[in-house]
Amino acid sequence: MNCYCHSTPGRLRIKTPLIKRNPAEVDKARQLLQSLREIDAFDINPLTGSIIITYADSATDPESILRVLREKGYCEVSGNKGPHPIETAATKVGTAVAKVLVGAFVEKAFEGSMLSILAFLV
Repeated sequence: MNCYCHSTPGRLRIKTPLIKRNPAEVDKARQLLQSLREIDAFDINPLTGSIIITYADSATDPESILRVLREKGYCEVSGNKGPHPIETAATKVGTAVAKVLVGAFVEKAFEGSMLSILAFLV
């Protein structure tokens, strides 16, 4: 299960579809994170599927926390990350705009052609 991860020193943010609107998995994740002594605090948002973890840099590192989460199936971070959500949205908008513009040009081109054909026939 792919997840989005962002890390700064002492803070790790993970967005995983497994806990999104899934109270049973939120409870399991909460129990798991409470059992990790290296973690200072965490916040789970079941509406967005986001987990924010704060930790002491001297006690652990993001890879150690991610390793535990991977083992439990909460995320799989691969080197080949999919497109960023903003990139996906921009692509969809660009495609929609292109379709509208091409449609308008084609319509305008046929409009002139049809008038020419009608004038020729009359």
